Amino acid sequence: MSDNPNDTRINKVNTRMLKTMYESLQNNPSAMTTATFYVKSNWNGGFGVTSSSKNFSLGGRTMERNTEYKMDYDFPIQFSGEGSGPTVCEVCMGSVAACLIQTIVVHATSRGILIDSINVDVEGDVNLRGFTGIDSSVRPGAQQFRVNLNINSNTASKEQIDELYEIGKKFSPAFDTLTNGTSVVMVGSE
Repeated sequence: MSDNPNDTRINKVNTRMLKTMYESLQNNPSAMTTATFYVKSNWNGGFGVTSSSKNFSLGGRTMERNTEYKMDYDFPIQFSGEGSGPTVCEVCMGSVAACLIQTIVVHATSRGILIDSINVDVEGDVNLRGFTGIDSSVRPGAQQFRVNLNINSNTASKEQIDELYEIGKKFSPAFDTLTNGTSVVMVGSE
């Protein structure tokens, strides 16, 4: 809890700031509608890759962060990697889980619903024959993610928990990206 009397928190979220964001989106949608995030990735040799992100833009304005966030990826040793990080598929699975949790927390907090815990377990299958190009009839991407989502609250009703579960599926950007697809425009350097 903050010592600031103007900082009221539900689910460890600053509700005043959240309310201000909602009001800005409702009253001035052109100013905040689109958030654009930037990620840079570099090959480290072998199967190692490091990606980083720092600033983003909101409504066309650059938003500065104090910290640059780094993510390291690799293949397991059993796949000829060094095992220095998770695979991209594992990070994608973790991202979908994190996004579901964050989406549920935003909506629960805006409704004043106290959450005690949210746990998400994700399993995913990748057919390596597709990834390696051995079988061109097999998709190289994950064939399926299985998500087990549990929301616990000592104060919310079963109906509220069920609604939050559906809200996660309906409003999570990562869940939507994976289930409805996203246009990817790829260009190369000459």
